[in-house]
Amino acid sequence: MPLTLQPIIRQLLDDTGTSRIVATTNEDGSPYAVTSPFLHLNHDGFFVHLELLETSITNRNLLRNLWFDRKAAINLTGKDGRSFLVKGVPVKAIISGPVFSEYYNKVQQALGDSDLSTVWLIKPVEIINETYSERKIEEESQYPFSVHLDRLVN
Repeated sequence: MPLTLQPIIRQLLDDTGTSRIVATTNEDGSPYAVTSPFLHLNHDGFFVHLELLETSITNRNLLRNLWFDRKAAINLTGKDGRSFLVKGVPVKAIISGPVFSEYYNKVQQALGDSDLSTVWLIKPVEIINETYSERKIEEESQYPFSVHLDRLVN
């Protein structure tokens, strides 16, 4: 069962102006991040990432993460600056069948003549609020002596 998500996560995903980024790591641990315009939550609470190209770096990295139980990261940033990092584990790669066909048709409707390689299900395991205004308050209360000196002078 996936982590219970805060309502703000669904609100951000429902907003077409939200930036959606999926970040993975390759075999040597180097990060790789891409936008994921089709990223959404399914009815079971898993993130769904549609990978269009079979040989993409993201597809290979997610497959490696699936095999070796490694995490991927999802960043959602709204137009208003709210930002959340979701750590997740890829749990399923769908490459055929009715679920795949449903998403394939959606991609075709949205992009015309295009491919769909894999429907990735990513189970969220941790959510971190990265909204600057909230992180700033949290940091100042936890670390009051780490303020830059120029802020104290003015």
